Amino acid sequence: MSYCVHCGVELERSEKCCPLCHVEVINPLQPYDEQAARPYPRLLDPINERINRRFVGTLISIILAFPAFLCVAINFSMTGRLTWSLYVCGALALVWSWSVPYFLLRRRTLNRIFLPGVLALLAFLLLIAWLSQDLSWYLPLAMPLVLLPAILVYLNVFLILRRLIRGFAIPASILFSTGLLTVGIELVLAWHKGGLTAPFWSFFALIPCLAAALVCLSIARRQAILDEIKRRLHL
Repeated sequence: MSYCVHCGVELERSEKCCPLCHVEVINPLQPYDEQAARPYPRLLDPINERINRRFVGTLISIILAFPAFLCVAINFSMTGRLTWSLYVCGALALVWSWSVPYFLLRRRTLNRIFLPGVLALLAFLLLIAWLSQDLSWYLPLAMPLVLLPAILVYLNVFLILRRLIRGFAIPASILFSTGLLTVGIELVLAWHKGGLTAPFWSFFALIPCLAAALVCLSIARRQAILDEIKRRLHL
């Protein structure tokens, strides 16, 4: 049995190159055998994969639509208008927006999957405020508490997907974002209560997060230096 020299994945005799990192397989003790059993089909069928994903998305949509229509029918038959069923429909629509587009979209990108989910969450909170006839908390409280973590999550995922941060820089970025999030939450809550004040309790979360982030950055820097030395010395 051969193993990839780059990523360490186990390889069959029928593998001419690693299926994960595409590094050429060179093993004089186990030469390439075209007739050996293959662990997976030689050609993948993207059409079947796309059909299967659409089937899963359609199935989830039907499962979510059934209780929504049922609640609407019961609510309207009992009261002659829609009241509590709108909460249920809004919650189910929110679940749909976070789960189904992943299966239905042919090109799955961060903007197409994450941003509609955030907008759906804001719309659901607006629906709750409208149904309760109290919009006073939506703009100063609900919207900032949704947008602040959404922006931080979006930035971290974007940097990771673009490989702008890697290794120990990833937990450093997450820890730093967590500290900023706690400070932002305290400021939003203080502003909603009665005016902007200096942050207090959030510093107890911010300082450890920053310290841990600096440790991760130091490790990441050391790892980058070691990798560069090994690369230059061909180790």
